[in-house]
Amino acid sequence: MRKKDHINIALAEKTENTSLDNYKIDYNSIPKFGIDDVDTSTKVCGYSWKYPFFINAITAGGEYCNNINKQFEKICTECEIEFFPGSYSPALKNETDKINYPKSRSVNLGLDKNIDQIKDAVKQTNAKYLQLHTNPLQEMIMPEGDRNFENWLTNLTNASKKIDIPIILKETGFGMSSETIKTAINLKLAAVDISGLHGTNFARIENGRSSSPSPYLEEIGYSTAESLEIAKSYRNDIDIIASGGIRNPLDVVKCLALGAKAVGVSRVFLDILINEGEDALRREINKWKLEIKYLMILMHAKNVNELFGKIRKI
Repeated sequence: MRKKDHINIALAEKTENTSLDNYKIDYNSIPKFGIDDVDTSTKVCGYSWKYPFFINAITAGGEYCNNINKQFEKICTECEIEFFPGSYSPALKNETDKINYPKSRSVNLGLDKNIDQIKDAVKQTNAKYLQLHTNPLQEMIMPEGDRNFENWLTNLTNASKKIDIPIILKETGFGMSSETIKTAINLKLAAVDISGLHGTNFARIENGRSSSPSPYLEEIGYSTAESLEIAKSYRNDIDIIASGGIRNPLDVVKCLALGAKAVGVSRVFLDILINEGEDALRREINKWKLEIKYLMILMHAKNVNELFGKIRKI
């Protein structure tokens, strides 16, 4: 029920303005090349991706959420983009959720999970990537959430030493500080997903479920753009993934221009899947793939690396 509540509350909100609106891409009136010259591929955690955007962790557990993941997995395979499913935590307790969790892509767990649970999740899913998400603010507000965090860094450290697939440290909508990114680098993690404010706000979601809400907590953290400005100086030390309030292909190329290697999309695609269906989502994803190429032409960027820095703050 909690997972379904999360989805319903998240879909009731619409992201209108974000920190990325304070930036403009470089626009060139005379293109230097055509669409056949554009290469949208990127490299994340040592793997080559055909396109620089993906469907990021949304949900998992229970029939309703498992069906959503099945649909996403099928569509992403057909459209040749990556799919990162939601938390594996329900599968640690329920055999049906374990059977229905997407295989051979990514597995997602919270930092509250110990190394034995993490090892089991990686083994059961045969995942290529491990997302370890951190959500202390959400846990604090969540009525049934954790209140003790003393083992989180230990769990992350153990995973960095004992897990042999790339590890992505993922925020859940509150952005990342320089200290957090430095910790990930020191632990030799493969990537960070900075997941900034102005996307799905889990503080607001949990306030909506609480009998004693604290709305002032909803603005704690860093926006997506702020996090990228912090992270870009570390882009040669760790792969930067951007997410948080991504609405369209323009937001994708802005994040890439600010130093991200790839960009995660959640609510926009979930909204289309739930309200318009699979075919509509396929059309939208293919539209994004084409329009990212258009924007790269306008920015005189033949590849994703050439996008970096072709942006200005207004």
